[in-house]
Amino acid sequence: MMSLEIKYEELEAIIFDLGGVIIEVEMGYPYDYFAQHTSGDKDILIEDLRAIALSYEIGKIGDEEFINQVKETTKLNKTDEDIKIIWNGMLGQVPSKLGKLLHKIKQEKKTFILSNTNPIHIEEVEKRFKQSIPEYPLETLFDKIYYSYEIGLHKPDQKIFEYIIKAHNLIPHRTLFIDDNIHNVNSAKKLGLQTIHMNPPMNLPHVFSSLYQENK
Repeated sequence: MMSLEIKYEELEAIIFDLGGVIIEVEMGYPYDYFAQHTSGDKDILIEDLRAIALSYEIGKIGDEEFINQVKETTKLNKTDEDIKIIWNGMLGQVPSKLGKLLHKIKQEKKTFILSNTNPIHIEEVEKRFKQSIPEYPLETLFDKIYYSYEIGLHKPDQKIFEYIIKAHNLIPHRTLFIDDNIHNVNSAKKLGLQTIHMNPPMNLPHVFSSLYQENK
């Protein structure tokens, strides 16, 4: 999970993924739910739903069209609110101990969020973040937050990393990228970024405790 070659004091910037790094996620939940509650070929259904989700996460469609396409594809008699609840079922909790840790890191480094996500999820993430960490609003803990649906780019496309590097004049080998998806990690690594592949369970406090200790 953590490369021993990473030296915390040499880092200038840290880019965090959101799901699986800052908030717990069960990525397959909504797809499994829809597959279990509909007839027909489950694999084709999930493939179709993932294509809809991708369009949503790069901003090609909005909330209403996303919900309508999910209803049309699944043929389930669900309200808009039902679809939102199922879609948000992949989201878990934000560990409350992350507040002080992220605040400390921001005092020492440039910090960013770079997330493949969508408006329905972000509305719920912000609500859960506020519940778990009321003392630190999410936006105050990072220099800039980048959501895929806002910038029209999606990990692991290298263009999304090039976008943030250029926007902030980041030096790749002095920038750490943390993500739970190995494809995203490998893409960032090819551009020269330092990387950590975050495997569940989530453990940012352990990662940074180790990084601090390495520099003592």
